[in-house]
Amino acid sequence: MTMSVYNSGNPPSTVPAYKAFPPETLSKRDATTKQIEDNLSTSENLATLKSSESPSDSTIDWIPSYRSYLYRSQRRLKQGGLTKALPEGFPARVESPLAWTGSELKKEEYIIELSEEEILEIEGGLRDFKKSKLQISLVTRQTFRLPTLGPRLIDLGASLYNGRGFFVLRGLNPKKYSSEENVLIYVGISCWVAEKRGRQDEHNNMLRTSSPFIQCIKPERPQPYHTDIGDILALYTLGQAYQGGRSKLASAGAIYNELAETRPDHIDTLRSPEWIFDTFGRAGEPYYKRPLLFNQDGKMVFAFSRRILTGSKVSPRTKGIPDMTDAQADALDAVHFTADKHALTLDDGQLGDILFWNNMSIVHARQGFVDGGPINQKRHLLRLWLRNEELAWKTPEVLQSAWRVAYGSDDVSEEKWPIEPIMDRDHVTTQRRSSGHG
Repeated sequence: MTMSVYNSGNPPSTVPAYKAFPPETLSKRDATTKQIEDNLSTSENLATLKSSESPSDSTIDWIPSYRSYLYRSQRRLKQGGLTKALPEGFPARVESPLAWTGSELKKEEYIIELSEEEILEIEGGLRDFKKSKLQISLVTRQTFRLPTLGPRLIDLGASLYNGRGFFVLRGLNPKKYSSEENVLIYVGISCWVAEKRGRQDEHNNMLRTSSPFIQCIKPERPQPYHTDIGDILALYTLGQAYQGGRSKLASAGAIYNELAETRPDHIDTLRSPEWIFDTFGRAGEPYYKRPLLFNQDGKMVFAFSRRILTGSKVSPRTKGIPDMTDAQADALDAVHFTADKHALTLDDGQLGDILFWNNMSIVHARQGFVDGGPINQKRHLLRLWLRNEELAWKTPEVLQSAWRVAYGSDDVSEEKWPIEPIMDRDHVTTQRRSSGHG
């Protein structure tokens, strides 16, 4: 069975809480089936769904529908015939500090508070760099000196690869600095975390802005779980939304572990090279194919974005390309809702926070948001793509060309550093790299 892609303009239905597994007399795989059936019986009338035109039966949207996911999963489980074996070489479980569940983490484990002395050291590094008259592209550990804080940031950078995979640096007040100074501080700190910076679009922009105008037509809608291109992602909060807009992180290892135990057929589907990635007319071919999940030296790496797979209101799916299969739609939604189950929502984010995370070990999402309010709050974040050349994992072969485009050039004369936001939607509708995989 194939799935047509439907881009509805309606917001997703409310996501009910996941129910607890039944008693241990059932296997987790059987428990998953029962959980889906129980959720359907309590949140939807299955007979009503069958008698009406159910979007879950023939469609999938950029914004996932929990209702559709439950209905589709229950139908496929009842049909039977799903593989119960993991693909060859894929482990039953990943044991790593990178495999975590958000509810188990304590804030003091990942929020790093800058001391007054460290902030003064950052401001001193800023003053020295400005005196040097060097361009932003020449910010390095040698030109933006942080003699005390720098070694600490190097250690934190290492934890992105071999620790929990993310941290929040807290204590800066961006209102104290000009737009240029905020960029310099951000780049100066980041070069100590990971020295290599990536080009984020076809115009060699090294810095991208997350703001409502250039992100999407309806920013109040949430952004589903996805990955970008590159090793390390960083976000510097210059402005916060009036409501919502919080980042959500989920461990790829935790997602893999649950799916491997409860739905091994999803692992088989996700690692298949038959996923259709829309090029939106940017290349000679209308689409290309590759996996969503990679077993890279025992590390489970997700690399995907729903928009390229499903299309969206901003960039509708190219007509005539192959439909998503029923199994693919089920697996794609399973990744999203399993991620949400294990996610950490950074709901106490503050102005001036810099969030760093390992893009190869974590998928991320964003809440919907509303700007405005009594003081006209506006969400405004700056994004960098980073890489630690010494600690970087081997990039999956089919992703290496994209990584080379982002990180391959050392010619700083080509780099562009927009201090103020670029107010256009071009990167959403026509550019692949600037919005990650989509």
